[in-house]
Amino acid sequence: MNKFKKIASLLMLTAAVVFATGCTKPDEPTPGGGDTPEEPTIPTGAIDGLFTINEQGGKVYFSQGNLQYQASTNTWRFAEHQWDHVGGKYGMNNNVRYWGNVPESDNTLASANYAGWQDLFSWGTSGWSGGVEAYQPYLILTGFEVDAKYILGGDPANGLVGDYANADWGIYNAISNGGNKAGMWRTLTSDEWVYVFEKRSGKRFCKAQVEGANGMILLPDGWDNTVYTLKNINSRSSDWTDNTLDASTWTNTLEPAGAVFLPTTGKRTIANMNTYWDIHLDLDENYGLYWSTTPRVNSYNTYVAYQYNFHKSNANLDVGIRNQGLAVRLVQDVL
Repeated sequence: MNKFKKIASLLMLTAAVVFATGCTKPDEPTPGGGDTPEEPTIPTGAIDGLFTINEQGGKVYFSQGNLQYQASTNTWRFAEHQWDHVGGKYGMNNNVRYWGNVPESDNTLASANYAGWQDLFSWGTSGWSGGVEAYQPYLILTGFEVDAKYILGGDPANGLVGDYANADWGIYNAISNGGNKAGMWRTLTSDEWVYVFEKRSGKRFCKAQVEGANGMILLPDGWDNTVYTLKNINSRSSDWTDNTLDASTWTNTLEPAGAVFLPTTGKRTIANMNTYWDIHLDLDENYGLYWSTTPRVNSYNTYVAYQYNFHKSNANLDVGIRNQGLAVRLVQDVL
């Protein structure tokens, strides 16, 4: 009897060990195995939507908002909301006249020690010198031949790529709410802007008004309009109010589905008015102007760079003088 009890005890012990080790049937896949591809990790500070940027199938994530900068702390960040933008200011300072069509703006008050936030930048002003005089993001140059102060490496054909990639705001700087490491983000080239707006298949964009701000909704690849019914998709000549969304609808429905909103921000320009230099904030709410990394030297030998420009009646690639202050929206490549 004792012999049988010992055998029974050994059998029970063996069963317990097998159970504890979690043995599985030979034909069952091991949990966490390679049968199912892993979903890409969404970068910190990015919108969860994929956008194809070229014919080779390269894809990017867009940042959660337009780029902003605080000079006093040398801090870069993305706007808290996709519709956020700074605005304009009227005033006089050191024989320079500032004016715009809204009450306040840090885009004209910016200086090396200024504690406000700006979101309009001259081309290539990441804070990296690159052999040019105008490279600080807070710098607003006035005077003649100001364009020549934005020439990287002495050649107007150099863009914010390759040897001069550090002139790209997202390459050179850590974005505080976007991973907080340099080299994580970048600006689209002119060809990539065109591909996102004009060459992707399916539903690409529509005009809208989000929480009172006019702008363009960029729809991620494979957008399903049953997520939210949007009107006049892929129409460049529609009206902003064709799609009117409040903050709750945007943040709870469209943004989680990967939609990107580019608000109209206007631009900062400079003109010689004989007795003073006019820093003019052209904050027409019908214009969105976003820098690319791509330069252009035109036939008049005026140094400009490509921007993507959308307004009430169109959306197209255009050029802007490099000392103009335009918006910057960064992307991160999907690796």
